[in-house]
Amino acid sequence: MIKWSKFAKIKSIQKLPAQKSPTRFSSMDKQSLADKAARQKFGEGADYITKQGMQTVSIRELAAEGYAGKVRDRVYLKNIVKGLKASRLKTAAGIKGLKAKGIKVPKANIFKAKNKGAIKTMKIAETKSTKAKNIITERYTGKTTKNIFRKSIKAPSKKPYSLETREVQFLKKLKEDMGF
Repeated sequence: MIKWSKFAKIKSIQKLPAQKSPTRFSSMDKQSLADKAARQKFGEGADYITKQGMQTVSIRELAAEGYAGKVRDRVYLKNIVKGLKASRLKTAAGIKGLKAKGIKVPKANIFKAKNKGAIKTMKIAETKSTKAKNIITERYTGKTTKNIFRKSIKAPSKKPYSLETREVQFLKKLKEDMGF
């Protein structure tokens, strides 16, 4: 049995100070900051391109995407080189330790260990490079981009699971048309 009086005792009411809340124009502020940063970094845009019909905003977005791509590649290469070096040292130390104990290590196991370390390093480098690209893209365009190579597979919420998603959509539409 719970004694409610135990929980209902209020010794003193603590008043919280006023909290800062985002304005309804915060998204516009974010966009204007991004425009200002892009103008400082990339300039106003070439006149011959704007005369051909492209807007300055789209030119800045293209410039920001290109710059973010270069940074992503640079971060990826830096992290993959550093990570592979560390992974090789870790694998070698592990093999050396096993050999010191008199345990023979098959070549297949060494190969698997090297591959496992390389895959782990590659995933870490991919994550860091994508994060760097997103930060730069958001700074200069005010938008974030999705990784086009990332798989995003979602199973249908209801049965049948074995059917293709188009078939499931067709069956749902058929049910709606029948009045269910």
